[in-house]
Amino acid sequence: MRILFTVSNWPGHYMCLVPLAWAFRAAGHDVRVACPPQQVQSIAAAGLMPVSVLDAPDSMAAARLAVWVRVINTPPQSGETPLPLHPFTGETLSSVRDFDPGDLGDFWKNAVTAVLRSYDSTVDYAAAWRPDLVVHDLMALEGALVGELNEVPSVYYGPGFIGTIETDPDLNLLAGDPVLCFAKYGVEWSRHKIKYAVDPSPSAAIPPLGDALRIPVRYHPYNGSQDVDPWLLGPVRGKRVCVVWGNSATGVFGKQVPALRHAIESAAQQAAEVVLTAAVSEVEELGTLPPNVRVLRNCPLELILPGCDLLIHHGSANTLMNGIAMGVPQISLALNYDGLLYGRRVDPLGATKTLPGLMAEREAIDQAIGAVLFNRNYRRSAAELSRSVAEEPTAAQVAGLLTKLARTGELTQDDVAALRRADR
Repeated sequence: MRILFTVSNWPGHYMCLVPLAWAFRAAGHDVRVACPPQQVQSIAAAGLMPVSVLDAPDSMAAARLAVWVRVINTPPQSGETPLPLHPFTGETLSSVRDFDPGDLGDFWKNAVTAVLRSYDSTVDYAAAWRPDLVVHDLMALEGALVGELNEVPSVYYGPGFIGTIETDPDLNLLAGDPVLCFAKYGVEWSRHKIKYAVDPSPSAAIPPLGDALRIPVRYHPYNGSQDVDPWLLGPVRGKRVCVVWGNSATGVFGKQVPALRHAIESAAQQAAEVVLTAAVSEVEELGTLPPNVRVLRNCPLELILPGCDLLIHHGSANTLMNGIAMGVPQISLALNYDGLLYGRRVDPLGATKTLPGLMAEREAIDQAIGAVLFNRNYRRSAAELSRSVAEEPTAAQVAGLLTKLARTGELTQDDVAALRRADR
């Protein structure tokens, strides 16, 4: 069979589905990954075949613009809000008024042009290649349109904690077809029309999926690849804390988020070792670090976390799911609204603690690290949560089920139940 993945230019949303693509390839299927040009190298490094037909506006600029919009719409009585970065240059603003909304005209024009071009190019490629099944990530709905036009099933693959639809005002995904990409081809569309959703979220924290049939999958950590530092194979002496500050955190919020420095210094005081993995520019901005802090730049988390007692990060779903899969207690210094939403969903399970990263003071971070690092209840809950995720069907099993979907055109709840029983 021919399996087409469509993925966006936000790596955290497609890395989670790489193991599924591997499973299809291992089963003998022809797999192609339609992507923006920015992702060609990363996808090829994963051993997959990229097809650079997608296009999109600058994701960092769009994310910074969303932060700017939220700041200017925050009522004064809500308290002091950290200044955002300039949406286009990434430089720190001295006032939100230093960015002129009149400059948005060309940005929106170019963004709409890029989106329309992306859908058209993907449709043309699929018409020539004729996939039997399409899998798309959160931000690459081109795959859903391809499925409709080619009369083949399409499947949403979420990164965890993000549903097919969202009614939370801070993460509203109900918009149907704002640029009329689907309407251009005579297709009426909204996210409510997603029929199948592969979801790695813990069963106790399933996000809103509307009428979509949820297909659970075991979360298989994948964070890119690089040479393994032999130090990781050495002994762990005392408590070890991993601090992760992703490229998106720096790109959207800048190099000087106080919570990162607070977390590193506090962890260094309370633990024997701290492992920091972050963008090179962020590490350089931090200057001199405590002597028990070791820097592993952009090191894959699956190499670091097995020896760690605590994971501290910027609140991304990808990092959160890595920690859950490996049974590590976590502190999320959530920088964005989606990270705070994940916290509301997963914190009640007892393995994680979420703080607002842009507003968190040193004292609050100190207390959180002390509570999570030395309270065995967090460790126990993290182990239980990891076991629950590990009990879900593997990527290989889900690939087999989706092959049935491609062959028959439909799956039922009984099919999913049978997959669960086969995994027991």
